[in-house]
Amino acid sequence: MAVVTTERGLPTALKLDRSELARPPQELADEILSLCKLSALRAQVAFRRDLAGKGYTASTLRQMGLPTEEDLTRLEEELFGHDDDPPATWMRSV
Repeated sequence: MAVVTTERGLPTALKLDRSELARPPQELADEILSLCKLSALRAQVAFRRDLAGKGYTASTLRQMGLPTEEDLTRLEEELFGHDDDPPATWMRSV
C-alpha cells in the first residue's frame, strides 16, 4: 500500500495491492489514515528542516507549531515498532 498526500495529510493518490482488498474495511481505513498522518508529518518535518536551514531560530519554529524530528520518530515507532532491522523489500541483490 502506498499513499501520497498533501503537506496537511489529505490523500491525493492511493495505491493498493489487490490482496489489501481482502482485509476488513475498518482495518484498511485505519492503515490508510495512519499513512496519511505519517506522510503529513514527514512533509512538515522536512519543511521545518528547510526553514532551519534558511536561518529560522528554534523559538520561531516552535511558535509555528511545526513537528520535530522527535515527533516523527515517535510516530514511526508507534506505527512500525522499534525494530532496527531494515524493512522487508521486493528488491534483491544482483
